[in-house]
Amino acid sequence: MSMGLQLHSADFLHDDGITYCIKRDALDQDFTIYEWRDGDWVDSGLDQAVKDMNFAEFKRLGLLIKRIMDADQWVA
Repeated sequence: MSMGLQLHSADFLHDDGITYCIKRDALDQDFTIYEWRDGDWVDSGLDQAVKDMNFAEFKRLGLLIKRIMDADQWVA
């Protein structure tokens, strides 16, 4: 499987009522997950979860990224 060439996924409304997306600034950069808060996309804290070794949050965000990728067909 290979990553689709996208900068911004479609918006994804999660069961928790929060809208998420995955995005990156350039195709050669890694992406991260953002949530829509107060009219703007805000980093959901994936990097911070890794730094803090918060494995539960890292897993939650990782699984959410997979759901967004599957829904938006990021993976070919």
